[in-house]
Amino acid sequence: MDIVKVAAVCMITAILAKVIQPTNRDLAAVLSVSAVIFCAFIAIDGISGVFSGADGLLSGAGIPSGCLSVAFKALGICYISELCAASCRDCGETALASAVDMSGRVAISLLMLPLIRQFIEICRAVLDA
Repeated sequence: MDIVKVAAVCMITAILAKVIQPTNRDLAAVLSVSAVIFCAFIAIDGISGVFSGADGLLSGAGIPSGCLSVAFKALGICYISELCAASCRDCGETALASAVDMSGRVAISLLMLPLIRQFIEICRAVLDA
């Protein structure tokens, strides 16, 4: 992923949107949304490298791939809830943003329960041995 490209597109778009906004708010909004979509495609393109790199690290360490899947699900929940909450805050809906934040935290907590249970079982096995 080329962060310099993403940063440049975002900065140029922000400046253009601020210049255009007083005369044409709709065009400024379309410009901003287009830049977000462009940056999302760049980020999605880089995700495959993250998956393969993390899988290689975990398999080398002997950690089951189920843990990797839970970790990426949690990461996805974090990104989605943060994006949604930020959008709500931008629209002036702080109560909705707080609700999304809390829902994301609860979803991650529920997702982690099997790992916590497994961790407790390992601790019990070590203490009993």
